[in-house]
Amino acid sequence: MTATKTSKIRKALLAGGLGAISGAAGMTAFLALGIDPVWEAEGGVGRVAAGGVGLVYLISGLFILIGTTLPGFGARVLNVSDVEELLEQRAILNGSALTVIAVGIMLLCLAGAGPGGFVPDAFVLAAIAGALIVTTVISVRQWPLYDELWRQLSWECSAFAMGLLMPALILWGAAVQLGYLAAMDPLGVIALAAGALLAGAMIASGRRGLLAPR
Repeated sequence: MTATKTSKIRKALLAGGLGAISGAAGMTAFLALGIDPVWEAEGGVGRVAAGGVGLVYLISGLFILIGTTLPGFGARVLNVSDVEELLEQRAILNGSALTVIAVGIMLLCLAGAGPGGFVPDAFVLAAIAGALIVTTVISVRQWPLYDELWRQLSWECSAFAMGLLMPALILWGAAVQLGYLAAMDPLGVIALAAGALLAGAMIASGRRGLLAPR
């Protein structure tokens, strides 16, 4: 095994390990704070789904933001070839990080709100407004910075996300209409949409070989 291949494997294991540890710790804390008998009776599944997807967004964004702030560390855990490439992509990566962090916070606030929850409605409304504003502003400002590959990836991500989301909603809605399944709660729909966007991004990136360790 060559030194380069060994280095890529170590990098993938390091990134995966840190992500798994952070995700497990975050989900444990979320469940400890949020799940109680009232939640289980009133949309508990949707809350857990929204909280889980929100944690993925939040942790992913924090990893990217820490990586761009500390380029030496970032080059070891983010999927870039070296520090120089990381610095070249810093503006785009920072914008993406802030976007997914804002969405993650919004999802976590939604999961923690409502009957039996611990997040005040004002916090939830502020988180929703913040996520929408941050996402819109950063998307508009960063689009001119994208090269052809980044722009194509953005369109493909959206297309794959919609391709996953629409059949799921149609099949679920049809099953509910025919009486085979219970209606999906609103947080479940939001979690499904956010999860489909993540899956779409993974599929679009994977098709172009961008998920392979570098």
